[in-house]
Amino acid sequence: MPRHPFPTVRAGAVAAVLALSLAACSSTPDAPPPELPAARAAIEQAAPDVLNRYAAVEMREARERLTAAEAAWRDERYEEARRAAAESLATVRLARARADAAQAEEAREDVARTIQTLESEVGLTAPATAPPVSTSPAETQAPSSQAPSSAPSASTTPPAGGR
Repeated sequence: MPRHPFPTVRAGAVAAVLALSLAACSSTPDAPPPELPAARAAIEQAAPDVLNRYAAVEMREARERLTAAEAAWRDERYEEARRAAAESLATVRLARARADAAQAEEAREDVARTIQTLESEVGLTAPATAPPVSTSPAETQAPSSQAPSSAPSASTTPPAGGR
């Protein structure tokens, strides 16, 4: 029986197919991307009363993105899982920033109200109904140098109705 002219080529081809098969199996990650547990931890560690009060929409979106990332991971769509987890983590961070900003604004408003109350109690603020004080020289001169007005007084005005 004739021997195959290229036995080493055949053996090399088989070895290459086996190597590619093993490489394909080894390219499947054993652990999820670092974004996935980071997003999960960020959501779990979030203060729900604060974040749900000030950034409820962002927190709902972060939870949805995390759920999508976990589903993609289970379905072996690894790049999609990584991307969705990263989006979830970024959204949690956005929610925290918005909540922090809202709390800071509330604190600023509270301090402003307290200052206003204290100023009014010690008389540091002028009443809102007081007319502005003028300091122009024309308005500060006494009107005694002016001639009497020729306008009729209220008592000499005839009553309405023609009498």
